[in-house]
Amino acid sequence: MQNYAQPPTVSEAAAPVTVAQEPAVEEKAQSTASVSEPVVSVILFRKPKSLGRYDTFSGVLTSKRMVFAQMTGDMLKDAINQARAQAKAEGKGFFGQWGEQLKASASFAQRYYSMEPSVALNETAGNFDIQHTAVSEVKLSLKTFGNPDNNQKEFEVEFKGSFGKYKFKIDEQHNYVEALKQVYGDKLKKPKGYFSKGGFNFRIG
Repeated sequence: MQNYAQPPTVSEAAAPVTVAQEPAVEEKAQSTASVSEPVVSVILFRKPKSLGRYDTFSGVLTSKRMVFAQMTGDMLKDAINQARAQAKAEGKGFFGQWGEQLKASASFAQRYYSMEPSVALNETAGNFDIQHTAVSEVKLSLKTFGNPDNNQKEFEVEFKGSFGKYKFKIDEQHNYVEALKQVYGDKLKKPKGYFSKGGFNFRIG
């Protein structure tokens, strides 16, 4: 039985959240203009726990490293409360406030595009980073979950290197795969017959 390195102990984070697609190139360029270590992508990682729970991390990917910033329940709660209060101040009713609340949950991780990675690293005690030079392989395995009538797919991603091994799950998103390929190059191992093109994912065989 393999022993996997464990991230520093973190408090229980919120349940998995599907974040909005990455900002357009023009918007991203503006948001990273003030960052000395530009952010290539932000990937939402889920580390399974018992009873269907997860620790959730925003993976802040730069050309030098991956910063794993924990997304705690309190952090999400604050973002939701702020969005709700702002919607109420703007005169929006119940459904308007609810809509803003959902958007706050979905877009929470996008704030790391305009944050210095060093600040993200020190945001909470449970955060950590992995330098790309320490990585020997990033392996993607496509997994199916859900009931037989509504199968959904996600990736299990395994980082291997001088630090040991880390395992997470991420959504099967084209932009995630492309960002990992851009940074890790040949170190990224995709499932056999799997490729992406034009914003779509394909698997042959």
